[in-house]
Amino acid sequence: MKMADVLPKMSKLYLSRIVESFLKDVRLKTEEEMREVILKNIEEFQNSQRIVRNLNFLESDRDISLVNEMILMSLMEQEGYVLAEDELFNYVENLEKQILEESQDSAFIKTSIPEDALRIYSAVLTAAWKKDDSLNSHEINMLNVLRQELGLSNRDHYLMECLVGRFPQKGNKLHSIRQIEKSLKDLQTRGLILRFKDGEAYYIIPNEIASTIRYELGSELRNETYLSLLNDLSVTQLKSILLPIGLNVSGTKNTLIERIIKHNILPTKALNFLNNSELKDVLRSLDGAKISGTKEEKIRNIVDYYENLTSTGESDPTDSRSRLYDFYEDLANRNYKPLRINKIIDKDLDIERYFEQATQYLFEKKLGIELVDMSGSKHADGKLQLTQKDTILWDNKSVEKPYNFPDSHFDQFLGYIRSEHTRVTLFLIITAEYTSEAISKAQKLKAFSEEDTDVAIINAADLKFVAESWREFSAMKDPQFNLQVFNLTGELNRSSLNSRMEWAIK
Repeated sequence: MKMADVLPKMSKLYLSRIVESFLKDVRLKTEEEMREVILKNIEEFQNSQRIVRNLNFLESDRDISLVNEMILMSLMEQEGYVLAEDELFNYVENLEKQILEESQDSAFIKTSIPEDALRIYSAVLTAAWKKDDSLNSHEINMLNVLRQELGLSNRDHYLMECLVGRFPQKGNKLHSIRQIEKSLKDLQTRGLILRFKDGEAYYIIPNEIASTIRYELGSELRNETYLSLLNDLSVTQLKSILLPIGLNVSGTKNTLIERIIKHNILPTKALNFLNNSELKDVLRSLDGAKISGTKEEKIRNIVDYYENLTSTGESDPTDSRSRLYDFYEDLANRNYKPLRINKIIDKDLDIERYFEQATQYLFEKKLGIELVDMSGSKHADGKLQLTQKDTILWDNKSVEKPYNFPDSHFDQFLGYIRSEHTRVTLFLIITAEYTSEAISKAQKLKAFSEEDTDVAIINAADLKFVAESWREFSAMKDPQFNLQVFNLTGELNRSSLNSRMEWAIK
């Protein structure tokens, strides 16, 4: 979810924490003033230097610092980077338990951490903890430098802290709910997570800052997404990732992938074992991905591509249809790869039904229009009431090639228009790309309707543009959407939509 979607669901206390995290000496009295000032200063909020600075927990209490990282890691693993409050507590606890369990598996430690690195780092870590029950910022900084020199991850550090009895706390004691609550407050005052309420309390990393946090924490890809990347590599390439680390390279492709995931080999580290030619081949297989650049840039391009395939920036955890809306254009274009990677569809036949549900969400939640129920099964995909006497119908048509408005659809739509008891003032066809022939057919359908029904064609990307931007065309505090924006015959493109919103939404 983006800031603009989260802010209306935040109360004054939690809004004030975000304002104070990046705007100093600003006194605001009302929730609305706080929301406005945050959005006006959104560039400062998402400034990467601010985020990196606030991710520096060196001067924080040891428990707050560690739990901060556990919370962020838990959120980064979720779709949309959001969790209900109770779920978040469970995730943090389970993550600490998982690291403890891994540390007790000597075979796992042996294959995860190089022998020399384990010996050197453990000796320094043990010495650092010997003097008292805490580490000062200087000691933490020295350990960070040593870890980077030895090629160790934060996860490796936690595993070795388990071995010396210092993770999560002294005696390997788990953190309490109260300690997690303290860290949640700390992360809010740093402007790294937001708390909002919609029936129950949720915590979220907003879409605007998620990418920066992801790279700074080393949480490069969610496991689900990483699995998709690894599945797209060859068996030979998977073996080339495992072999230099000394891991077993026998077994099926699924076994090799499971081994890479189990041993927490980060995507950038895994891809670094491929040569430049192999990285280029991977990028060529990714539609629209940039191929040129240094080896490091190629690796980053691959990681970003897969992360973007599964980005759910505006997903609303309170409405399951919002998950479909997040992939609205992919549903319209029958873009199977991201739909399958994100488990939006189980089978191809799901696409039309989910495209329809996503459109319902768009009209109802994004435009604030009440949907009209329709009886039976032979009707358009949706119905809206324009006036007491006039209605609007819409129908979704997802396509792999530009929509050309076949004769079968012409007859189908004409039947929908004529079977309505009230006058259909507009029939809206929502698709992906469309041909000039389709625009001509729309004009023909208007003539055949015998009710002077306007017939408009719009692609899903432009309809979503309207849903996301229409409020900007009004100076009113609480504007209402005007369906006249869509009421014409022919093509509704970005230019005509901008023009119509300028006069229709006041």
